[in-house]
Amino acid sequence: MDFLFILLVVLLVLAIVDLIVGVSNDAVNFLNSAIGSRVASYKTIIIIASAGILVGAFFSSGIMEIARRGIFHPEYFTFDKVIWIFLAVMLTDIVLLDVFNTMGLPTSTTVSIIFELLGAALMTGLLFSAEKQASIGEAMSYINFSSTVSIISGIFLSILIAFTAGALIQYLCRLAFSFQYERRLAKLGSIFSGIGITAIIYFLLIKGLKGTTLLQGPWVERLLDNTLPLLGGIFIGFTLLCLFLQRYFKINPLKIVVLAGTFSLAMAFAGNDLVNFIGVPISGLLAYQNWAASGVAANEHYQVFLASNDVVVPNYMLLIAGIVMAGTLWLSAKARKVTETEINLGRQDDGEGSDEQFRPNAVSRSVVKSAFLLGNVITAFIPKNVMRNYNLSFEKEKLRQATQVDGMSPAFDLLRAATNLVVASILIAWATSKKLPLSTTYVTFMVAMGTSLADKAWGRESAVYRVTGVLSVIGGWFITALIAFSVAAIFALIIYKGGVIGTCVLIGIILSYIVLSHVKFTKREKYAQKEKSRFSMLEGADIDVYVRNKNLLVSLIIDLAQHYNTILNGIRTNRSAMLKTVDKELEELVQYSYKLKRKSLRAIRELYGHDKKSAEVIVHGADLLQDLIQSAKFLSEESLQYLENLHEPLDDAFIAVLEELNGKMGDLFDLVIEELKDNQGPDIAKLRERRNEVRTFINMHFGTQLDIIRNKNTGSKQALLQTSMFLQSRDIQAVLFRLCKIYGRFEN
Repeated sequence: MDFLFILLVVLLVLAIVDLIVGVSNDAVNFLNSAIGSRVASYKTIIIIASAGILVGAFFSSGIMEIARRGIFHPEYFTFDKVIWIFLAVMLTDIVLLDVFNTMGLPTSTTVSIIFELLGAALMTGLLFSAEKQASIGEAMSYINFSSTVSIISGIFLSILIAFTAGALIQYLCRLAFSFQYERRLAKLGSIFSGIGITAIIYFLLIKGLKGTTLLQGPWVERLLDNTLPLLGGIFIGFTLLCLFLQRYFKINPLKIVVLAGTFSLAMAFAGNDLVNFIGVPISGLLAYQNWAASGVAANEHYQVFLASNDVVVPNYMLLIAGIVMAGTLWLSAKARKVTETEINLGRQDDGEGSDEQFRPNAVSRSVVKSAFLLGNVITAFIPKNVMRNYNLSFEKEKLRQATQVDGMSPAFDLLRAATNLVVASILIAWATSKKLPLSTTYVTFMVAMGTSLADKAWGRESAVYRVTGVLSVIGGWFITALIAFSVAAIFALIIYKGGVIGTCVLIGIILSYIVLSHVKFTKREKYAQKEKSRFSMLEGADIDVYVRNKNLLVSLIIDLAQHYNTILNGIRTNRSAMLKTVDKELEELVQYSYKLKRKSLRAIRELYGHDKKSAEVIVHGADLLQDLIQSAKFLSEESLQYLENLHEPLDDAFIAVLEELNGKMGDLFDLVIEELKDNQGPDIAKLRERRNEVRTFINMHFGTQLDIIRNKNTGSKQALLQTSMFLQSRDIQAVLFRLCKIYGRFEN
């Protein structure tokens, strides 16, 4: 079988993989507003987005211009060189997008494909010129630099425009509606929704109908030539429809805008961004067909065909691509992770999403300080009455009430979600109509960040974390360009110089990376889901806040009892693998305990103002639980290090004492769990008696152990471990009793 044919098959397989990783990253463009505002159930949102993707793919223009002559001139390359360029691009794209997906950061598939083509084509051109003993200047003429520069400048200019437009328009919308917008929605809602839906339909006309291979004919041209009258009729029709639905069916018109915007962005994404995923492989397929029919050797057949003919994708391929993309939305955990990042950065409350993912740095702190100073200067020139009326909309209680939907807490309200989609649609449609290049990812992300800034979502509690997150994402965009160019060039070099062996090794490494990345990500997601299920105990609307926290505390003490038992059994039986597992799990619990303290503080806001005692118990309980986990972690860490460093085995007498200690501590854990579960409150006298028994046992054997260490000249490492066993166990039993006393005093 011809090696070039094998490479073509690999390219087509990589197209499917690239669709999956590409959709996982670009899903944030059309999902974040709907999911963040909880306009509907997650399933409903995905169904609407999937429908948009399928329609968009089916009505795609199908022209893969970017891989044909947008970045380089294929007529200067022979067929084998073009296939090598395309293979280097696809391998780079898959790795790059998967890395960003794993980190949960949105990036631009457009920017990545541009710089990958640029890097691979430039490297191949240099090598090809050297092979022909031509000058470097000739190799430079292989690249379409003028087109590349205009595309890149337009894309990065869109960042500033999108952020400014999002902030300004959301500021005006919030002034018009406020956060408590129910009354104003009755008057202005239908007009606002009519404008929004009209903008979205205009977006679909510009991005959807133009150039499609399925809708051809003079009527399409007439439709596009009479855009303004058509949009006027659409505005009037949808304004009246929204007014009718609002008055007679009590349907919030903003929901219609958000769902329509989700569909339109998904449709536009599939219709126009397919080039980023399958443009390169399809160009390779058509180039292969042209070469096979020519009868010319691959290293002599120059690609005039690609330079002079439109690369049009067959409709059945577009449909297959749409099905793959829609399926990815349902199945990809990485798509959800990227979406969560953007939602957390723009959420109205001070949720912990961004401050856990992004650590503040000197740059973000400087930006926040400068913003506060600039805000103070601007405030000095605004009339006090205007500022007072504006600030009334941002009272914390009003913000909290605005983000409560059927007992749930969306990241932001429907007004902001609608603004996100409408502004993004207008900007993308306008740029497309003017033939200006832009990245849909950059536009939708920066619009969302601008609207969140206008909504004062970046308060003092979260500003430094949010700014760090936004700077990290924007920095990642610039890094995308650099990495895409460099890695694609390196891959092209390996393929060009490595021949069959080098190419096969490279493909094997990339495929191995993808598999390992998926396995590693799955493990992390399992832990994240486990942690999320734990925290879900704090969110049960049908249970009292105090009871929720107590149930969570009991479940963690049960886990801790098992970990303590594993530690003592592991050191007793000299099983380092067992200790390694429990040490890793305890490290996760340590991190979890920090989050739990923050969650507990947020949970007590649900308590009534006079319920001070419940708040104290919840906060004290979380603090003591953290002490318990840290003591167990210290014990597991010391035990693991002792075994891994191959220190002196523990003597039989001490092992027998450990076994007895494990039994007594196990009984204490069981009693504590049983008493905390009792709705009548813990029996403190009974617990004290058991606690005293364990404490006496520990103190007695601790003293004996000190005598043994002195008299038998026990090694320092062994002495340290043996004393730590008793000291940490004593701390654990003391904290367990204190926990029970706190709950006992409150409940009894």
